[in-house]
Amino acid sequence: MKLFPAVFLAVALAAAPRTGAGASTTNADSGTVSADPVVARGKGFEIRQSDVDQVLATYMAKNPQENVRPDAQASILSRLIELQLVYQKATDAEKAAGWQYADGEYTNILKTLGATEVDRRFKALHMTEADLRRSLALEATTRESLTRQLGITVTEADLKQYYNDNPVVFEEPEMARIRELLLLTTVGTSSQPLPKETIQAKHEQIFALFKRIRAGEDFAALAKQYNEDPISKDTGGILAPFPATMVEYGNLALSMHTNEISTVLTNLEGYRIFQLLEKIPAKKFEFAAVTNNIRKYIIVGRTEDLAPAYIQRLRTEAGVEIVDSGLKAQFAAAEAKAAEAAKSQAVYQAMIAPRITNSPSANP
Repeated sequence: MKLFPAVFLAVALAAAPRTGAGASTTNADSGTVSADPVVARGKGFEIRQSDVDQVLATYMAKNPQENVRPDAQASILSRLIELQLVYQKATDAEKAAGWQYADGEYTNILKTLGATEVDRRFKALHMTEADLRRSLALEATTRESLTRQLGITVTEADLKQYYNDNPVVFEEPEMARIRELLLLTTVGTSSQPLPKETIQAKHEQIFALFKRIRAGEDFAALAKQYNEDPISKDTGGILAPFPATMVEYGNLALSMHTNEISTVLTNLEGYRIFQLLEKIPAKKFEFAAVTNNIRKYIIVGRTEDLAPAYIQRLRTEAGVEIVDSGLKAQFAAAEAKAAEAAKSQAVYQAMIAPRITNSPSANP
């Protein structure tokens, strides 16, 4: 949901709102006390500067090439306030379901990436397992609770109407399944290149492996031994099926014959060879298989329409106060900008509505 974008959930505040007045942290080495001031508060919760800083640091670690927007802290603070306001009205059952969802998602992440890669990403993103679990639980809880709080329901008729009105959405294109052998030329999955000497050695190694494959050695055995892609390493190099448009070599894969071996491919990740395992014909998903996705999509759309006014009401009821003067100014500027954008959109809709109503196609 746009209201709670995942970027701001990289590190959750906590599964329960903080309460109390002020806080401080003590440096064990020097014995000095450094303040961690409250930057915003409302009835039943408060948000500290460290909460904002941690989310921002995690986001920048994930997106090192991006420049920090002047209103970044205010944007983060706004989302954290929204989370707390909605979470306070969540039921015990919704919170329990959120933690159950977090457990399942974390298990899937471990299965997909492997413990070593997950640990590497935790360090790169300044996160811990507990941070991620709290984040996933908080996201799931607030998402489901907000749907209830807004009174959003989706009927069977709603689902069928969307399915029938959008047939193209449910057509899956032809897919390819491959087994890959990737030698990384970057540090993990980051954009940081390895030393030139290492890259040169990898270049020589990939062509040596290519010759061995061409000579008849078992690709699966070589992929299992040498593949460095953290996503497919534990599966012997096998990737999930993908359409031609999903990856840069998708068109090549679908132009090959089953069991055919590609040439050596080079991109920002490194050097890759792959084998086409199968082509999966295009198909249309049956209604029963996509009802959950349709329901989520409809809920997101209705939430985007209803949530802004509801969140504003919660802010008023909770007496939300931006304590930090700098963030208060940023917050006010961001609110004014959002209000102006909403006003412009309303004017635009008012201008085009008569044209739509009076167009020939609008009348039967």
